[in-house]
Order: sequence, then structure tokens, then C-alpha cells
Amino acid sequence: MFNLYEHVRIKKNNLMGTIVDISECDGEKIFIVESDVKGKRGDGYGGDYPLYWCKEDEILNVTNE
Repeated sequence: MFNLYEHVRIKKNNLMGTIVDISECDGEKIFIVESDVKGKRGDGYGGDYPLYWCKEDEILNVTNE
């Protein structure tokens, strides 16, 4: 279980980021993660700090790393 503003790692691209929104779609939680790395990327959405839509099994908690 993840909480808002938790620091996580996105498994598919190994990026670190912060959960900035949690929503639910068809009974499944969706986490919006804002990248810690500044700069546009082709695999994210948005401007200076890309956003990523992730399911719970696509992120890891790194708060204690």
C-alpha cells in the first residue's frame, strides 16, 4: 500500500519520484508519480518534471533507501 507524497521507484524505467495523486479506475488504484529528474522524456507526460501513471505493482517504496 502506498500513500500520497511517498518516494518511490518506477520499475520499468528505474526512475525515482514522488506520488502526487492516487485515483481508482475499475477497482484498481492508479498512482501518478512525478519524476525527481528534471527534463522532458519520451516516456512521461508533462513538462520539466514528467508524470507517470503507474499501477501498484509497477512501483517500489524507496522511502527508507
